[in-house]
Amino acid sequence: MRIKLALSVATLIFGGVALNASETTKLDSVQVVTSASGYEQKITDAPASISVITQEDLQKKPYVNLLDAVKDIEGVDIGETNDKTNNGTVSIRGMGSDYTLILIDGKKQNNSGDIYPNNFGGAQLASIPPLSMIERIEVIRGPMSTLYGADAMGGVINIITKKISKEWTGAIGYAKTFQTDNAYGNNDKTDVSIMGPLIKDKLGLSLRGSFYDQAKSNPEYRKVYDLNGVDRSKSNDSFGGGKGNVQNENWTFGAGLTFTPNENHTIKADFDVAKQKFDNKPYLTSSGQTVHPLGTGDSLNTIWDKQRVGYADTLRMEREQYSLAWEADWAVGKSTVGVHHIESSNIGRSMPLTAADRKFVDDMKANYPGSLQNFYANATQAEIDKFNGLMPRKNRTLESTNTTYSAKYELPLNSHYIVLGAEYQDVALKDGVYGMSQGKIDGKKEYYQYGVFAEDNWNIIDPLTLTFGARYDKHEDFGDHVSPRAYATYAINDNWTVKGGVATGYKAPKASDLQEGITGFGGQGTSPWIGNPDLKPEKSISYEAAVYYEHENKHNFNLTIFQNDFKDKIDSSTNLKGSAGQEWADLNANYGTLTQKQNVGKATIKGIEAAGKFFILDNLSIKANWTYLDSEIKSDDRATNGKPLRESPKHMYSTTLDYQATSKFNTYLQYSGEIDRFNTRYLSGGEYKDLYYKNFSTWNLGASYKFTKDFTLIGRVNNLFDKDYLEYDFHERVGTTNYYDEYNNKPAGRNFWVSARYTF
Repeated sequence: MRIKLALSVATLIFGGVALNASETTKLDSVQVVTSASGYEQKITDAPASISVITQEDLQKKPYVNLLDAVKDIEGVDIGETNDKTNNGTVSIRGMGSDYTLILIDGKKQNNSGDIYPNNFGGAQLASIPPLSMIERIEVIRGPMSTLYGADAMGGVINIITKKISKEWTGAIGYAKTFQTDNAYGNNDKTDVSIMGPLIKDKLGLSLRGSFYDQAKSNPEYRKVYDLNGVDRSKSNDSFGGGKGNVQNENWTFGAGLTFTPNENHTIKADFDVAKQKFDNKPYLTSSGQTVHPLGTGDSLNTIWDKQRVGYADTLRMEREQYSLAWEADWAVGKSTVGVHHIESSNIGRSMPLTAADRKFVDDMKANYPGSLQNFYANATQAEIDKFNGLMPRKNRTLESTNTTYSAKYELPLNSHYIVLGAEYQDVALKDGVYGMSQGKIDGKKEYYQYGVFAEDNWNIIDPLTLTFGARYDKHEDFGDHVSPRAYATYAINDNWTVKGGVATGYKAPKASDLQEGITGFGGQGTSPWIGNPDLKPEKSISYEAAVYYEHENKHNFNLTIFQNDFKDKIDSSTNLKGSAGQEWADLNANYGTLTQKQNVGKATIKGIEAAGKFFILDNLSIKANWTYLDSEIKSDDRATNGKPLRESPKHMYSTTLDYQATSKFNTYLQYSGEIDRFNTRYLSGGEYKDLYYKNFSTWNLGASYKFTKDFTLIGRVNNLFDKDYLEYDFHERVGTTNYYDEYNNKPAGRNFWVSARYTF
């Protein structure tokens, strides 16, 4: 019977196309994904390390985006970085967000290129379904390139939405966060969903939508003085990086149709749109300066003073996606064929100055040193006209389009269950800077890639299942790649299961990095990035072994050890290959550095994951998890050799005490934290030293009360003891004051989150 469990999970979760994953598979009355009582249940016999988050879990805590949903899972880190909009990222087993594949009902959500440059990458994590539509979220830890391809080198997060019900049902939810410190802005979120039959047993409709509004937050750093009593305080005029955020809005809308002509065939169509808006209007700082919080606004003054341009007063991130799938149940096996189209855009960016423009400004500043007023007073009319012609700036196009065609067939053959699949992607990436090397203000990168895969789940003897799989991928630019894997699960008895395996992973270079010539800019448009068509995919081999225990009284525990050997790491280098960008290198050094992505090194990541839940009483339980990570870069460069691969902590932990006081009232206390998160490496006295953040921990207290079967009120106190995480310090280096934050994660002070949910 064990084969049914492993194979059901394999076909349900690991298919290469959009899956009918909202159904709950059962084995001998035991639910594979979540139990009837609603507690978290590991899928112990699946050929991977998986955690499941149910909708009930999501309803108990503040849920704005994907980070809120997955942050309490072992092996998952959401605190590595915070972008300029104060969105975080998801890292699995220390691999970073670029190596985590995000799916919604099996459909890929990751952009194929970098259309959110300059630290805006968290935007794509906000485009997820409203809470009322989510059935569960499955988190796969470890490489899954064999079945998912290039983006699944670190792991996979699959958001599974509800199946359209046979009766009309719906839900309305409203949540609000109240800050106790006025420096932090409140936020509120509304989500609505409704679904049901248009034609009984034939045609079903679902509608969903959400709206999120976040007020501006700009807390102040405390004062810091040196040993001589001199004020060395850090400026408060900054946003992002975990400190604060601008006012922003996010709304989503989606619709789905399910047509069932007969019991063996289903056709599904879906549409979804998500739009975010961020306020970048200038404001007056405490020192009297006018600044744009997210990026430099376009003006002749900033061009003269800093040669910077690039941002409008309002930034918008938009995404639309469409999908169509046909699922069939044949006499022998099942098939799924589908197409998924996704369009993403970043609106509100301006074209940086060209090399010729920069050279002209550089010459004018040399000929007429000092202020812009001095230039206007002494320059020729021709020079003034040419300088004034640098404004207004042209809009910078940033768009990504990805169309995926996919097919999968599941074939049961005696003790084997074989999954076959194929996928074809057509990708187009537009960025205005791509043409700058040719004197243009637009550019487009197009490519195709396809893959075929096969996996066999073999129940060799009743308690033992072996899984063997391989995937072949062909990329138009960098060629082909094969990703095999092997896994075994063995059920010792009804309580104990051991499993482990070897999996390969690979990460294709971003389309933007493969573009020849200029691919982007750092430093507010002052430091060009040069593409590299010769990049190779990053590759990894991962090993893991795990033991799982499940007690009849719902106690459970799992322990996993893993190692990931990583090579051909892509990173930025200032040692340029090729002649592209030479016109920029000839400019004054004040314009910053030129960088190019190159395959530069190897790394090893080792770790341990442990998680469990114990019922002290029938209505009182404690669950906890702990993750240990140890990573090391191997390089000939003394500046990077031995350095941790990412800004990951060595230890992460979370503990929750949950009390179901009555059938209607539930309360819980949560404690979580991290130890030894890497910050940076710096040179001191001729030796490189590693700097780590302070150890981080926080307490949260939550409760829920179900007034009726349809109406529930939920609340939580975040940062229960009002800990201030805005601490920082400084040190002097070559006459410059260098500041560093004591904490990478900077949650707001004590705040209260309240949510009301009504179902009908």
